[in-house]
Amino acid sequence: MKVDLRIARIDSAELVDGADKLLRLGVDLGELGKRQIFAGIRSAYEPAQLVGRLTVVVANLAPRKMRFGLSEGMVLAAGPGGQEIFVLSPDAGATPGMKVK
Repeated sequence: MKVDLRIARIDSAELVDGADKLLRLGVDLGELGKRQIFAGIRSAYEPAQLVGRLTVVVANLAPRKMRFGLSEGMVLAAGPGGQEIFVLSPDAGATPGMKVK
């Protein structure tokens, strides 16, 4: 299966009770609609830092049932972990739903 990378706007971000590493993100993928994604980036970002930000997500993963709810994608990030996690961001002009080529 080919990986479908898309631009997404983070509409909401919140802490997940009972999870030390996760944030619950509400993302807008344009024509693909809105989705919920759990991302292990809590050590590097406060939820308020992420709202309104554009990022890159893997849009064609099968939804994964987690203890905290359904995760419908994956946010791309780089770094060794801990506080050194860097969420990927597109340049200005990118819009939600655009394919990453």
